[in-house]
Amino acid sequence: MSRFDIIAFDLDGTIFPEPHKEEMAPRVERALQAAHDAGVLTAVASGRPTGMLGPHISNLPFVDWHITVNGACVSNAKTGTIISQRTLPQVDALATIDFINRAANGAHVGWSLFSAGTSFFDRNLLTLFDRHEQAGESFSFVESALAAGNDIQEMSSARDLTARLAAGPDKLGARFEDPADTARVLAELKNSGHDTLEIAQVGPDEIEITRTGVGKGSALSILCNELGIDERRAVAFGDSGNDASFADTPCTFVAMGNADEHIKAIADDIAPSVREDGVAVWLEQHLGL
Repeated sequence: MSRFDIIAFDLDGTIFPEPHKEEMAPRVERALQAAHDAGVLTAVASGRPTGMLGPHISNLPFVDWHITVNGACVSNAKTGTIISQRTLPQVDALATIDFINRAANGAHVGWSLFSAGTSFFDRNLLTLFDRHEQAGESFSFVESALAAGNDIQEMSSARDLTARLAAGPDKLGARFEDPADTARVLAELKNSGHDTLEIAQVGPDEIEITRTGVGKGSALSILCNELGIDERRAVAFGDSGNDASFADTPCTFVAMGNADEHIKAIADDIAPSVREDGVAVWLEQHLGL
């Protein structure tokens, strides 16, 4: 009998080894299917909205639940029924956008905004993507989204779009050209008294912002409560800053071998890297697949 009732897994850097190829390795897919066949539920746990999970993930028969936009939304993968929706209040979102733009002090900021399953990128973000592409560098989130032909809309202004939203966005993203600018703005934001925010750094040049208390970990707790599952019988895999909240819950948090060092430090265990099919290796060892 498995010691787990539900498996949650991040996408980019956890089961997607290539940012431009939204497919998991065959070994990982077989392991998750085998766990599901044995009665274990599965949940995607991604910073992406549902519309950017990609056709490969959306068509997998063993995916039961979607934890998306860093936990702001939890929905049934088969029916689309939403059991939890926690948006960033409009007034807080507007204040955050204004603060970051001021703190950037002229530095290039590319904005992304996610609302009701729709993804919006501004021209600055797409310009940053073009520069990284020309330099032969990875720009994982935007790169994977554009390569897969996702329905992405360009916005002229994150502030103007937020002002038109009735309920505020699910998540804001701010990307900088220079990691030094990221660190400086992040420090100012954390020291600003914005206690209505949950802030995650995902890589050296990007931060993601949701409502306070909103994270993948708290979303998994909501899902376990909905399903009547003891959180200690949940296991979650991740590699980045927006996976860190798994460590705040009773679940077993497994960091990937390619994860940031601060993520490995708070994890309960470490799996091999995504390129070594780490999720499959760990599940095979611990679930006897």
